[in-house]
Amino acid sequence: MGNHLIQGTEEWLQMRRKFIGASDAPIVMGVSPWRTPFQLWQEKLGMAPAQEETAAMRRGTELEPKARAAFEAETGIDVFPQVVFHPEHKFMMASMDGLSLDGQVAVEIKCTSSKYHEMALAGEVPEHYIPQLQHQLACLGIPMLYYFSFDGYNGAVVEVKRDDCYIETLIKEESGFWKCIKSKTAPELTDKDYVEREDDSWLCYAKRLRDIDAELKTLKEKREQLREGLIGLADGQSTRGGGLTLSKSFPPGRVDYSKVPELEGVDLEPYRKEPRETWRLTCTHSS
Repeated sequence: MGNHLIQGTEEWLQMRRKFIGASDAPIVMGVSPWRTPFQLWQEKLGMAPAQEETAAMRRGTELEPKARAAFEAETGIDVFPQVVFHPEHKFMMASMDGLSLDGQVAVEIKCTSSKYHEMALAGEVPEHYIPQLQHQLACLGIPMLYYFSFDGYNGAVVEVKRDDCYIETLIKEESGFWKCIKSKTAPELTDKDYVEREDDSWLCYAKRLRDIDAELKTLKEKREQLREGLIGLADGQSTRGGGLTLSKSFPPGRVDYSKVPELEGVDLEPYRKEPRETWRLTCTHSS
């Protein structure tokens, strides 16, 4: 179940890209305040760099050994950093901050803001950490783990029980996200993936483009009316005149690959080309 890779090393970072880790779970579930599923998908496929270490992340890494010692002193249980994998869902892994030698006691350490530390002192866990903790419980197969908040001096221990109903939903969402990775199909964008623009340059371009789109729509409608009129006048015959040629043809239909018996059960994903950057422009406002 376990792996003794050292967290934060290049080997560990490379391995994390090949799995959905516990810290990825809040992102997949759409409750992360910092990142979106699309951003994570890009990172997993190597299309974007890994998230840069922030001051808060660096503080957490530096305080983790001290926090782990504080947890051990408070509970009397020795725990060690360890990487674990889900026994059934092979894409799921968890880098545990602390796990006992028998694998029955686990702790997730957070050296976070005073706001969230106050919540831990009151016996509460921030919502955006719930997916991470339940992901860990899913991988470990144990009924409970400890959430340990540490402010640099004092700790707060919160017991987090396994929620099988939540884990079922979590695994369903993560399985869908994993399919996006394997098929190289981007997940849907969220509001957080968009940069809102209200500057004059953007608004000017946007208005001009919307005006042109409106003109093109009118022209396309008129063109289609004239085209249908010419088809009616052609009386079923290919026709020329007035600088126009109207040709009658019967192009072959598209192949329905789902009906090809030789392809039944064949995984076509290895034959999919790499994703390429494209841009789709749509009008979201009528004025």
